[in-house]
Amino acid sequence: MTIKSTLSVILKLVSLIIAVPLILLVFFIVFTGPIPSCTEDSDAVKYARSLSSERLSLLYEDMYKFYANKTSPIGGYYVSSEEMEIPIEFEDLKVARIRPADANIMIEGCFDHSVYLHFEGYRFKDTLELKQIILSWGEHSNAGKEVLWAEHMPNKPLRGK
Repeated sequence: MTIKSTLSVILKLVSLIIAVPLILLVFFIVFTGPIPSCTEDSDAVKYARSLSSERLSLLYEDMYKFYANKTSPIGGYYVSSEEMEIPIEFEDLKVARIRPADANIMIEGCFDHSVYLHFEGYRFKDTLELKQIILSWGEHSNAGKEVLWAEHMPNKPLRGK
């Protein structure tokens, strides 16, 4: 083999090594859609913040109802699943997964982190004074959270009052 033919083979191999991952990436983006974002400025966080106080209040009560009655599947409801019907109480939501037993709703999943609504108060009634829905996003040092909705629990005096 000559030096020229050896260089030609090496260039073809390098081109192939570079081209295959690029082709796979384009294929992934084209056929699976855009890669979701779970940062504070993501569409998922904007969606959660757009839910009205009335809808959040009703959502809290519906989550409690399904938690208390133990009527939801152990793993919750996957919205994209054709095998499982989403209860009518949750049909209007634009979310990925509803888990009453774990007291959370995953709005968007992004590999190893997600945008969640966490429901606090109904699993620990003896220690909490508030029913709350907490929005969380991001991962590790960029993670954040905020209380989207809160209501004082009846018959529970606020501490210090």
